[in-house]
Amino acid sequence: MMLTAGTRLGPYEILTPLGEGGMGVVYKANDTRLGRTVALKFVKAEFNQRWEREARAIAALNHPHIATLYDVGDHEGSPYLAMEYVQGAPLKGPYPVKEVIEYGIQMADALAAAHAAGIVHRDLKPGNILVTEKGSVKVLDFGLAKLAEKSVDGATAATQTMAIAGTPGYIAPEQLNGKPADARSDIFAFGCILYELVSGIRAFPGETMGAALASTALAEPKPLESAPAALEELIGRCLRKDPERRLQHMADARVMLEDLRYGAAPDGRPAEHAGATLAQSRRGALGWIAAVLASIAAVSFAALYLRQKPAELPVMRFTIGTPEKTALSTTANGPAPALVSPNGRRIAFSATAADSKSQIWVRTLDTLASQALPGTEGGTPEFWSPDSRSIGFTEGGELQRIDLAGGTPYTLADAPGFRGGSWGAGGVIVFAPESTGALMRVTASGGAPTPATKLEDGSRNTHRYPWFLPDGRHFLFGAGASGGRGERESIRIGSVDSLESKPLLAADSNAIYAQGYVLFLRDTTLMAQPFNAKRLALSGEAAPLAEQVQHMFAVRSTLLGLFSASATGLLTYQTGGGSGSQQLAWMYRNGKRLVAIGDPANLGRVQLSPDQNRAAVAVTEGNNTDIWIYDLVRNLRTRFTFDPAVDREAVWSPDGRTLVFSSNRQGHYDLYRKSSDGTGAEELVYSDGLDKYPTSWSPDGRFLLYWTCCDPKNGFETWVLPMPSGAKPFPLLQAAFNEWNAQFSPDGRWVAYQSRGSEQGEIYVVPFGPAGGIPGGKRQVSGEGAALPRWRRDGKELFYVASDGKLMAVGVGGKRGVFEFGPVKALFGPLRLQGYFYDAAADGQRFLIVAPAEQRTDTAPITVVQNWTAGLKK
Repeated sequence: MMLTAGTRLGPYEILTPLGEGGMGVVYKANDTRLGRTVALKFVKAEFNQRWEREARAIAALNHPHIATLYDVGDHEGSPYLAMEYVQGAPLKGPYPVKEVIEYGIQMADALAAAHAAGIVHRDLKPGNILVTEKGSVKVLDFGLAKLAEKSVDGATAATQTMAIAGTPGYIAPEQLNGKPADARSDIFAFGCILYELVSGIRAFPGETMGAALASTALAEPKPLESAPAALEELIGRCLRKDPERRLQHMADARVMLEDLRYGAAPDGRPAEHAGATLAQSRRGALGWIAAVLASIAAVSFAALYLRQKPAELPVMRFTIGTPEKTALSTTANGPAPALVSPNGRRIAFSATAADSKSQIWVRTLDTLASQALPGTEGGTPEFWSPDSRSIGFTEGGELQRIDLAGGTPYTLADAPGFRGGSWGAGGVIVFAPESTGALMRVTASGGAPTPATKLEDGSRNTHRYPWFLPDGRHFLFGAGASGGRGERESIRIGSVDSLESKPLLAADSNAIYAQGYVLFLRDTTLMAQPFNAKRLALSGEAAPLAEQVQHMFAVRSTLLGLFSASATGLLTYQTGGGSGSQQLAWMYRNGKRLVAIGDPANLGRVQLSPDQNRAAVAVTEGNNTDIWIYDLVRNLRTRFTFDPAVDREAVWSPDGRTLVFSSNRQGHYDLYRKSSDGTGAEELVYSDGLDKYPTSWSPDGRFLLYWTCCDPKNGFETWVLPMPSGAKPFPLLQAAFNEWNAQFSPDGRWVAYQSRGSEQGEIYVVPFGPAGGIPGGKRQVSGEGAALPRWRRDGKELFYVASDGKLMAVGVGGKRGVFEFGPVKALFGPLRLQGYFYDAAADGQRFLIVAPAEQRTDTAPITVVQNWTAGLKK
């Protein structure tokens, strides 16, 4: 099928043909919706099954050096792919060695990401790799890509029918024998490409297909004359006929090329002293014998030296600060973490400048300067890759990855309520995308997450903060209650091979492994307990390492301790006096900050009193969480609850005389009330077997809205409790699911709430009557993700936080029982809010928010400890 310029295929307008091959034809087209140029690739009818496989393959990849798949479609029975249009020229050697190395690094990184996702290219050749106008490479045409057999039903049959698919001169020898292609087949083709980039000629030439195939199977490439010995050695290892003796992992090829870039040979020695190529070493038997004799002499010397007891290395402590005119960033949940890389050479942290803009920085410990990572603005570092070359971070509700070698960040998965992650062997990332639920897993190149754990029976409803153990298969993680129940976190051991897990210990935070110890917090003391990583069992008593270590999140049993450790004996942690990193602050709707209220503290949800003069706020000090009343006129605060249990989520009565709050005094969160002036006893309002959190009191005082958490079958549910207590509660919506954070409108006729009826949370409004909400009158107000609705007190606006963290406003009204709303506009942000961390003043012109504390110059630096295990031995 040939298409002419101007032909429309839905939103796409054909511009010009780009090329035609054995599988189909490619056109340059314009996406009229977004005004961007795309490449439309059509495939012939006989390749329809292959097209489906290609779509799955490309859609699973998200990498700066792999062409992006935007869309799939069908035109008159002919399927097509809408892909990134890459303007550039195919690779064609010879190139200078420096350029060969740079192109090789980028190709290797792209293929390593594909292999980590279980995808083999199978048609790698210079024509499928373009050099862009910016001088970087893009790997194209995964049309012959084979998803790993364990990933796709029926892949074995597909492998048999395509056993020798590919391009002669780049097909691996094992494919010629009918064996299935795997990552090592791509490594062979990669070696062919490197050879061609250096020499300008093909490694296995042939005038005909048969001659090229025979050359691949029987011949050896001509020696390279202009390549460094180390590069020639790498190419030789890629081109070995036997796949078992070939280089096994593309990531290793990338590391070797990076070593060449920085002047080191593949074995780590300086390039100018690199050994001979494999061919030269076979001719140099005398040199090999000399090397063996030298090794024997070295071992003998070492044995004599080690008879003397070496001096034990001392513990060394020092601190590092942030770049000038910046401070360590904070979030609404506390200080942001600083993380040491697995190789102990770098520390990643988020720093905020005087203009309140933050981004991720990396400090290499053998230098005095820190480097900002472009594209990470507003992000928080979460974990390192095992090779210390990439960082996983969160920003805007997404888990993203950035490579230190360069390039832009790319998204791995949605993570609107991220609670920790870890990167293990084989490109597997285990992470917690939400504040509740089990852990998920995703490949290091992104894709659709799948379960990594399952919730155990009992009261705990969240798995979070995984940390891979040295075998790369097992990982530690915390199991707790998202709302906090006062008990310690249960640290468990999971595995990528099973959803099952087993308990290890109780702690007041997450746990990590390093140097034969499990590290965790008890209160604010960092502890280390011996752990046998092979037997997966504790082997001794815990001992203290450091005092006053900070944590993120304000509710016990869900804490993230701000400490990390490398595999090389380096420990980092952040200390603080526990004053917190948040403040109440008034802000105008244009985003201008007016005045801070009170001292820094660890603050929870906030609700203004009906007269706007006071605010009820959950405050955490140490392991105690209580309700405090802030006097906004006199800038004073008074403690309201004193029970040692966790007290949180206070809601004012319409007359301002009473507060209803949630407390776990009986093992689960029940509803209590107390006079707002602090006098009188606290009275139990309602109790059952679920956790309950109040959110809104109707203007007439007759009903209280609360939500329950977390029934595995029903998720979050909003209930209506008639007031005064006595009558039974009833659900807001029958047969609904996952609705919470509900708010009565000022006239009591409507209820706005947050619901995850779709893939992401949105704001809905329903009419309210004595029997609850009316499903038939439900209206969706937001789009593309939203949370935390609040009404303006005169009922003219509804506010919420969008998925990008911006506070939004929408004009609302209602006539004859029909809810109406106008256009949505952004006020300010982004805000990092986890709960009702804001409330709106009566006129909607000001907002009381829980904000990061005003920038201080006395923030504690990052503490670094070298050889920390020596202190434990003493």
